[in-house]
Amino acid sequence: MPRHRTVLQVFVASPADVAEERAVLDSVVAELNRTWSQSLSLSFEVLKWETHARPGFAQDPQEVINSQLPDDYDVFLGIFWSRLGTPTGRARAGTVEEFERAHARFRSTATAPEIMLYFKDAPIAPSKLEGAQLAALLEFKASLSDRGGLYATFEDQAGFEASLRAHLSAIAQKFASGGTQDSEAEYREEKVSIEPDAADDADFGLLDYLDIYESRAQDMMLAMASINEGTVRIGEQLTQRNAEVQDARTNPQAAKRSIKRASEDMFHYAETLGNQVGVLSRARQDAFFALSSAVALMADFPGDVEQLRDLRITLYDTIASASTARSGLTGMRDATSSLPRISKDLNKAKRAVAENLNRFLAEIESTESTVTNLIDAMTRLLESTSPGSSPAQ
Repeated sequence: MPRHRTVLQVFVASPADVAEERAVLDSVVAELNRTWSQSLSLSFEVLKWETHARPGFAQDPQEVINSQLPDDYDVFLGIFWSRLGTPTGRARAGTVEEFERAHARFRSTATAPEIMLYFKDAPIAPSKLEGAQLAALLEFKASLSDRGGLYATFEDQAGFEASLRAHLSAIAQKFASGGTQDSEAEYREEKVSIEPDAADDADFGLLDYLDIYESRAQDMMLAMASINEGTVRIGEQLTQRNAEVQDARTNPQAAKRSIKRASEDMFHYAETLGNQVGVLSRARQDAFFALSSAVALMADFPGDVEQLRDLRITLYDTIASASTARSGLTGMRDATSSLPRISKDLNKAKRAVAENLNRFLAEIESTESTVTNLIDAMTRLLESTSPGSSPAQ
């Protein structure tokens, strides 16, 4: 039978270099709308100029967009990478003008719209890099903290997807629980027909996602622990090889043998790094997909805040483990790069270690940024589900 649902509009502002992330947003919103169609009677509608603006004329294209897209949306979502966007007659870029309009409305209401900004921290091909655009973007990014803003960063699509799913879940729960004080925009209601048997019985539920998360999070911790142990071991081996070389200064053949053994030790360490970075990458993507999906489903269990707090504690533990691993690997990378260019084998081993160390460090950075975003989303969710308690506890 027909039901009513609340439609929250999400205005998307982004330059052309984040087209893949915009596609991820559409996918996540479609998934969340299926999840909440019955439990919260709430859905998101993504507002983009490509789909919500029609051909027209004004002083410039941005003014056409401003005049046609609604300005009483509930969420402003900005996504950036290496560009700020095309300048308008009123701002350094269309995205900046859209942000300024949203921020001005937020200042006037103190609550609406929700403003979420995401910055992609990933390499870009030199041929696609525009110095002026990058400089403008960095200047805009630096100005946000002076305006009381807090933004999120991500390194890859998996991190963005997990962070976005968790943040939108927190916003949905806030609106569903009446946690917003927006007096300017009225909720948009849409009459929809929901078939009771539309859900797929094979879809995972909360407990399934939590089981996946716990299993894959354990794999992440084991991968980082394995590399920590390997890093300590290679450090001890290199110290021993260095002592052997010093003892064999008057025996060139013995020194060469020690250098060869050092090269073999480093190649073995590089191989271990390469294997474990694959384990960590797959486990990270699976774990955070499952966790963010579980967080989205927790809207069906608004009173169960203890489980959410417990999950957040596990994320703090993950941050601590990642920080320890990053510190050890950074030290090993510096120590390896400082080794002298003694032989061809040693130089090749140094390069192999450096390449895989950088790959592993990039995975750890992705883990840390995604975990930080998930912690933020969970804190927001705790604030909306238990406003009388302290979410930091």
